[in-house]
Amino acid sequence: MIEPALPNVPVSGPAASRLRRWGALGAAILAFATAVVCGIRLDRLHSEQVAATPIFFPRVEILRPALLGFQSLAADFWWLRTIQYFGGRVERQENFPQLYQLVDMTVSLDPNFLDAYLYGGLFLVIAKQYPQAIQIYRKGIAARPDDWEIPYDLGRLYFLEVEDYEQALRWWKLADALPGRPHYLPRFIARLYARTGALETAYELWKSMYDRTNNEWVRRTAAAEMEKILAQMRRSTPPAAQP
Repeated sequence: MIEPALPNVPVSGPAASRLRRWGALGAAILAFATAVVCGIRLDRLHSEQVAATPIFFPRVEILRPALLGFQSLAADFWWLRTIQYFGGRVERQENFPQLYQLVDMTVSLDPNFLDAYLYGGLFLVIAKQYPQAIQIYRKGIAARPDDWEIPYDLGRLYFLEVEDYEQALRWWKLADALPGRPHYLPRFIARLYARTGALETAYELWKSMYDRTNNEWVRRTAAAEMEKILAQMRRSTPPAAQP
């Protein structure tokens, strides 16, 4: 490639500093634009079902310095891809072989991306990829130790899906010690200590998820689970004695 000729003008001082900053910004934008174009191309290939080419993931330790401070912008791009990937495969009732990689790429680029931990973990739970969901939640707890939502959601995973009540208690106790935790959390902890009220706790967990989100798909999922639990409660309640 032939470089265009530039005037032979010496550049130093503030002008040189500005040129270096503009050059760095241009390189970052070019790198990000390349990633976007590649992503669009992959989306087209997938939507047209031309080939089952897996998503290419650059190594984070190489990509992060190349972004020159634009990691949050890149994380937004990967999070958008995560949502598209998950939503499309839910609609087509397909598996999620690269879901964990997408979520992990997002939070690796922006370790403070709270929604990516919460919803990314939830997506992995719905995909029944529990070990991967646990990894994402624990990564979030390490990156954001003052947020109650992540250990709370990890406790919910252990309670509802894995049925490991000791681990659920561990993470709920951690969440209970953090500012802003929900008022009902001590009640869950008390029930775990007493080993009672499992159905009531499960119902309240799904109800809290329903109340916390504006995502219609998550709300429908939570509502369906609440209906199942109510049906279980009705079956387990003995009929009232006749007078």
